[in-house]
Amino acid sequence: MDSNNGMKINGGMSMNSGMDQQAKAQARAEEIMKKYRLHKWISYAVVLLDVIFLIYMDIFKRDYRIDYVVGGFASLMLSVSVFAMYGVIAGAAILIKWLGAVKIDAALYEECEPFVYEACLSKLHTFFFKERFAVLHAMARYYQGDGRSAEGILRNVNLYKLKGLYKLNYYILLSAISFEKGEGMRAAELEQSYRRSLKMNKKEQLSFKILCAGNNLIRAMENQDYQSAFRFLSERRVLDGGKCRKWAHIGYSLYEAKIYAGIGDEKSARMNLDYVIAEGGRLVYVERAKELLQRMDSDAADLEPPNGELEKERLSDG
Repeated sequence: MDSNNGMKINGGMSMNSGMDQQAKAQARAEEIMKKYRLHKWISYAVVLLDVIFLIYMDIFKRDYRIDYVVGGFASLMLSVSVFAMYGVIAGAAILIKWLGAVKIDAALYEECEPFVYEACLSKLHTFFFKERFAVLHAMARYYQGDGRSAEGILRNVNLYKLKGLYKLNYYILLSAISFEKGEGMRAAELEQSYRRSLKMNKKEQLSFKILCAGNNLIRAMENQDYQSAFRFLSERRVLDGGKCRKWAHIGYSLYEAKIYAGIGDEKSARMNLDYVIAEGGRLVYVERAKELLQRMDSDAADLEPPNGELEKERLSDG
């Protein structure tokens, strides 16, 4: 009876903890979305004022008789300056809205909160660019540790509607999921699929290199080829071009910890794992870091001789 009651209490505590985490995620998402909506409405107001300015200058203030006074070229330059000012103001409006969207991205990239990130995405209207939003939702699920759900989302994405970073993330996620399922050949097929779709421009070529470096890193880790793994990890970081965000840095730190653990440098491995656990928020990397740390502690305990043997060794040394 006591054990059953204990299980019920523990189950209730874990359920309450999960509900609290969900409530906190929703509250934080609402805070972020308020800032996003503020930026959005400011940008709309700027665009509206910009249109009013253009209409006012072109219809009410422009006098076509000026052509006879200053000439057609000067009149043309005046018109160009008005439209140029319109473009500058419109650009400012786009920038304001973009800064609001950056706050949503920061939930994952800087705060390392994939649950908050997904909650923000669910509050956005997805009438346009549904495929892109699907990839973002899959990212949120994968970094929560739900690879199966992420794969299900990606399977329903029309790949031909993806470009740029969305397309790269599609291939990165599906490749990582394939490796986790023990389907390394599937990851190789994805690489070939990406290669066939490449266009001859620097951005796409760079994206393909990023995908290959990440996949080669995973292959080297599976083969326990830690020297090659460290080389591929360094290559992956270089390909970021110094734009490594916090969530990516935490992922790299976890790989570093695995490499150091593999070569027997326990101190460096623990330093990286402590960093991942302390700064990783609710990324799946944190749970993986804790699991690796527990294995290292368990292995260290197995290597320690029993207390009785330690006493015998001390006596013999004496």
